[in-house]
Amino acid sequence: MKHLDRDLFALQDRIVELGGMVEAATNRCIQCIENFDLTLAQEILDGEETINEMEVAIEEECLKILALHQPVAFDLRYIIVVLKVNNDLERMGDQAVNIAERVTALADMDRLVVDLDFATMGSICGKMVQRSIEALVRQDVVIAQKVLDMDDELDALHSRSYKTLQNVMKEDLSTIVPAISHLTISNNLERLGDLATNIAEEIIFMEEGEVVRHQEEH
Repeated sequence: MKHLDRDLFALQDRIVELGGMVEAATNRCIQCIENFDLTLAQEILDGEETINEMEVAIEEECLKILALHQPVAFDLRYIIVVLKVNNDLERMGDQAVNIAERVTALADMDRLVVDLDFATMGSICGKMVQRSIEALVRQDVVIAQKVLDMDDELDALHSRSYKTLQNVMKEDLSTIVPAISHLTISNNLERLGDLATNIAEEIIFMEEGEVVRHQEEH
């Protein structure tokens, strides 16, 4: 096996490990939102530093491979994609931390009685994160496209949450503080989906050389 191939396999193992960490944090978020579990919220907060350290280590490994091997063609495209995915995964970890912080803040407030479908949003986010990582590992455009297709549903649910919370705040000013925290959670979930979509788009670029960002229709 060539030294470059060996280093690329090791790099893939590390990005998959980081993806697993982020996927686990996302799953904890979903549970936190459903039952305000502060133990899980704290686990998310405690895991942030590990995710950040892994992101830095992967970036350094990419730069070392570029300097040592000067890869071209598909290998070069793969490393560029890993650099971008690495950054997206770290930002996903940040969104998970934001959700954990909001859940912690809401735990001491009266429960907001409102019809928000966070369970479905969380489920979609979890699938998008899992499938984006699977698409990267398998270098599978079909799986990546499924991630793109799920984003529209998540966006629609976020828009519905926004309108619902806006109406709640108009009708009862005392709900403004908890409603804003719920809106922040909805924003964070929507952003998690966007970042998973970014990863899917990069995989399509890696495999097909097609840039699908900024296109109105996937």
